[in-house]
Amino acid sequence: VFTVDEKDLEKQADLVAKLMVSCRAIIAQNQELINDPEKGDKGFTGEIYVRKVKEHFKNATGIDVFESDVSSSDPVKKTLGTLLCCAREVIDESQKVINMKGKGFKKIIPAVVGRRTGYKFNKVMGNGYYLKQTSMKYRNPANHPDILEAKYLKEFEETGHQKGKGKGKVIIISDGSKVYRYMLPVYVEPACLKCHGEPKGERDISGHIKEGYKEGEVRGAISVMIPYSSTNLVQSK
Repeated sequence: VFTVDEKDLEKQADLVAKLMVSCRAIIAQNQELINDPEKGDKGFTGEIYVRKVKEHFKNATGIDVFESDVSSSDPVKKTLGTLLCCAREVIDESQKVINMKGKGFKKIIPAVVGRRTGYKFNKVMGNGYYLKQTSMKYRNPANHPDILEAKYLKEFEETGHQKGKGKGKVIIISDGSKVYRYMLPVYVEPACLKCHGEPKGERDISGHIKEGYKEGEVRGAISVMIPYSSTNLVQSK
């Protein structure tokens, strides 16, 4: 049973995770364009990317998010605005690679973009905040699940778990401070199957071994940590 404060923190963490899902989804949907060796300027700028991310996020949540929210006094808006700015930076910094003519696969994939976006977000937000992609079948060691993440990932894979339902709890970390940790399951979409689907054991375009996932299965989760403090709570309506 959550207290009111914890429900507020859950809402904030859930929206951060869902915005990261939107960031990853747009990259997945544009793989053919990004990896087109015949085309130079792809027109896939940070501005265009963020516009598509915002549309995807609003369709999923009904909520508008803006880069200008980075300066908001509302903790939820500020956190989402910061993540959006970080996402744009990653794609702006990748323009030279994205627009490289004569080269196919460019490693601008959901996992890489998500990881780089998370790094930027963690650095900007500072102590008590953490955003990470994780999976039981991780490819990059940076996505290795810790004990809590592994526990929740296994629960997400259970038959009785409600699809799309995240899970979180307040914990005390090593420095004695309280934080709220939350995880949102990520499912295999059709766009994921080219690299992560069948046939299992075959190498994908990146050189990694395909896991043999099927559409709808749990691929992993977005892991979020935010400080448990009065300044971080959603203002009561």
